[in-house]
Amino acid sequence: MRVLIVENEHVVAKAMSYALESRGHRVDIANSIEAALALSTPEVLIADPERPGLSGLDLLERYRRQGLAPRTVFVSSEPSLESCRRALRLGASEFLSKPFRLEELVRAVELETGSPEALFEETYITSKSCVEVAMRDLAAFALRQGIAPTCRARCCTALGELLDNVCRHAYLVPGGELRVTATIDRRDLIVTVSDDGVGVDACELAIDFMSIGGGLARASALAEDLEIQTGLPRGTTVTLRFGAYLVDYGDEVRADLTELDFLTPDTSREILNTLEFEDGEQFFQLPPSLAVVIGRLLAKPDPRRLIAQAFRS
Repeated sequence: MRVLIVENEHVVAKAMSYALESRGHRVDIANSIEAALALSTPEVLIADPERPGLSGLDLLERYRRQGLAPRTVFVSSEPSLESCRRALRLGASEFLSKPFRLEELVRAVELETGSPEALFEETYITSKSCVEVAMRDLAAFALRQGIAPTCRARCCTALGELLDNVCRHAYLVPGGELRVTATIDRRDLIVTVSDDGVGVDACELAIDFMSIGGGLARASALAEDLEIQTGLPRGTTVTLRFGAYLVDYGDEVRADLTELDFLTPDTSREILNTLEFEDGEQFFQLPPSLAVVIGRLLAKPDPRRLIAQAFRS
């Protein structure tokens, strides 16, 4: 897409431009509204709604008066209520608060370009063993994406219920194909399961869903949303949506670390520096595994043992 960034801080503009160009978009940069108006109308506009002089809101309003409607992503440090209202009236698509992650900007720009790109896609042959294999594959993908353990546990357990349901009811004999995809759309994890269209159709799926404790009912209880689309010859597709708030380290003094599997170097340094102060442990909530890690980091290696090991080697 053609994207126009209106930003007077060159470093910030180049960072946003690089992130979008790496996704294949064509990006123009303007350091003022006047410079932006001299360029062709973009498909996507990124601007500060409250910049001094002519603002991003003014620019969008001028486009609207000309009958033009670029999708607009506003970025602002402290947007006012009036700016938000005006942006809503003008049809802005997204409002990001600075500082934001470049991944969030990319998602905002690509929000309405169609279905999210499949980040995870695997095909499995229906059998009793394929259920756990698929769950482990999805768990590994979710871990790489930085999705917290609770959400990982929910989505993988729901996937297991879904696959078990399909293996039991959608195929009379093992050997059919199941396609599992997972995408991250903004802050949601979306998991879909599709059969190959040669199963028993969705009647048994619906019966199992309505039964007390059925596999689809359990999957639905674990997800924010469950949708079933069915019809021969295309088969059946079940879509699950999970609220996946990606792990992010803010500047808050209090840090809830109960959802982390490990500590990044920056987080380790932050915790160790804080614990040097009296009663510093009250700032952190640590699961047992991370408490052991922090304890060993605080203890530090014995320098005499290190010297002895060096001489022995």
